[in-house]
Amino acid sequence: MRTTRLAGLAFLCGLALAACTTRPESLQANDPLEPLNRAVFGFNAAADQAVIAPVAYAYRDAVPSPARTGVRNVLTNLNQPVVFANLILQGRPGDALETAGRFGLYTIVGVGGLFDVASEAELPRHDTDFGLTLGRWGVDSGPYLVLPFLGPSSVRDTAGRFVDRYPHPTYWVEDIRETEAIWVYRGLFAVDVRLQLDETFASLERSAIDPYVQLRSVYRQNRANALGQAREYEDLPEFD
Repeated sequence: MRTTRLAGLAFLCGLALAACTTRPESLQANDPLEPLNRAVFGFNAAADQAVIAPVAYAYRDAVPSPARTGVRNVLTNLNQPVVFANLILQGRPGDALETAGRFGLYTIVGVGGLFDVASEAELPRHDTDFGLTLGRWGVDSGPYLVLPFLGPSSVRDTAGRFVDRYPHPTYWVEDIRETEAIWVYRGLFAVDVRLQLDETFASLERSAIDPYVQLRSVYRQNRANALGQAREYEDLPEFD
């Protein structure tokens, strides 16, 4: 217990020191923990170069493109209950209904999402999360954060990640949540995301003078655009 307290105290001292040494430009960018964030960014870059990218490329080379597309469809389908819950909380019942229909069609006709039958039925795919729901409710994003392995985030979006675990089917099913199956899911998810971001990473390496600042800007812009779409729906339900 004493060791845990000391570790926590050391972490808080590190945050305080990072805040004290932050440049004015970082404060203007709502990034008061830039020194700490840059350290995590460097760790993530090293982990990607040493492990994540090689595994992702090996997966890409070993698994045919149609099979990888099927896996991506399944992963996307598994996240639809999360999207549905957040659409309801954002006051978007029409989009929630479309998402529920898409999830049902994928799950039943598309063999759990393996086959893309929803697009043929012209059911649009929506994408949102609890971080955007909080933003829709007026919660400020808070300081920019870089999370180990997970990358760019903010205080609000980090809280959203935690909440979004609960509507996800992998949390419902104990045989998945409490066994090695959850690590298979997480591994496939990480590899698929890495492949989707491959061109973004390559572009940062080619053109960015400061990849950290460029990635921070891209993340902020993407989240602002997504929040703007969520705010197109003016009528929120009343929460007592």
